[in-house]
Order: sequence, then structure tokens, then C-alpha cells
Amino acid sequence: MTTNQLTTAITHTLTQYFPNIPINLATSPTSPDPDSKGITYRLLSTQLTRERSDRFVQSHAYEIRWLETDNIPATLPDELFEALETIDVEGTPYRATELRWETENNNPRLLVYYTMRTTKVSESATTMQQLEQRPTALKAANE
Repeated sequence: MTTNQLTTAITHTLTQYFPNIPINLATSPTSPDPDSKGITYRLLSTQLTRERSDRFVQSHAYEIRWLETDNIPATLPDELFEALETIDVEGTPYRATELRWETENNNPRLLVYYTMRTTKVSESATTMQQLEQRPTALKAANE
């Protein structure tokens, strides 16, 4: 699974759960326009760590922001938790490893983390087509 596929799945999930609210990719890591309304999201970090030669741990952290700081629905954290706890990425469900609601400079935000283990499929080596057996000098002497 690629980061783009996960980001697209988050967009799709937020749009489904909040059909009447504008959902936009955050264009700036700083404070958004004070007149903005709706929800913004952005990828904070992504990491790929090797566990073994063919096994990796892939982690993604996203920030979801509610832009109307003077009009925060009381149920918003619960609704975001429900929407993003498990998301569908092209038919495969992925569960968040952590969901954290917090306020930063009076701006509410949800931090959501997805972690998955992946295995790199190595190319199979070509097998021998035919094995030819020849008698060795030792084997020929014993016969």
C-alpha cells in the first residue's frame, strides 16, 4: 500500500462520514485562513523501518483539523474517531493504532496513526532445468 492510497482512503472516508462539510487537503502547515470552514487533513510523517531482510513496518501520521474554532460540535471527536478508526484501502481494512484529540493554540485537531507490517516479495530464483550425472573417478573405481 502506498501513502497516496492511504491518503485517498482518508479523503473518501471523511467525505462519506461528513457529506455536508467541506473536506480539503491542508495547503499550509501554519494556521489556516480564519474564514475557512470545514475539515482539513495533511500527512505529518511517514516511515518505513526494516524488521528483517524481507519484513518492514510502515507508519503514517495524519493531522485532521476542524477549522471553525468558535463552532466545534460536541460530538466531533467521537464522530472522527468512528470515521477513522478503521478505513478501507482498496478493499482491505486498516485499523488506526492511535487516535488522539487535542487542542493546539485553541485549534482542535485529531492526530491519527496507521501502522502496518509489510513483506517484500522477492523474485523467485530460476530453478535448474536438467541435472546431468557423470561418474566420478572414485565412483567408477568402485563399480
